Amino acid sequence: MLRQAGAILAASALTLGAAAATAQTTQGGSEGGVQGRDVNASTYGAGQTTTNPDGTSSIGVQGGGEAGALNGGTASTSADAKLNERRAMQRSQAQAQDEDERARSRTRTVVRADGDVRSRTMSKYKADGEKPVIDRSYTVNGVEQTRGKKGK
Repeated sequence: MLRQAGAILAASALTLGAAAATAQTTQGGSEGGVQGRDVNASTYGAGQTTTNPDGTSSIGVQGGGEAGALNGGTASTSADAKLNERRAMQRSQAQAQDEDERARSRTRTVVRADGDVRSRTMSKYKADGEKPVIDRSYTVNGVEQTRGKKGK
């Protein structure tokens, strides 16, 4: 039996302001996921900011996730978004587990009205008796960033 949960945030695609024909637009986002034998989880987030010649700006953010589990496992997703005049934030989480496997993914995207779009995703898969598999993605204004490990 397949159990699947999904969240797509069309309702959380938030926008503030109006765009013009000669506006400067910055966009970016990140996505990631993990797949095991019986479980999977993935999330994504994306954002955009537009600055108009008259000084006004618009910002928007969207995201979601999906998780699935076979053989009596459980799967869940959650997502939310917040917006004010200066920034929009979006968070997505997805997780699935069965008797001997766990999968989790989470994405956080922040868009600032000053033209900054940052997004990070972390996905993790763990099976009993095995080392975890971790995938990370971090972007700034749509450009993938490399980050060193903490403490090294």
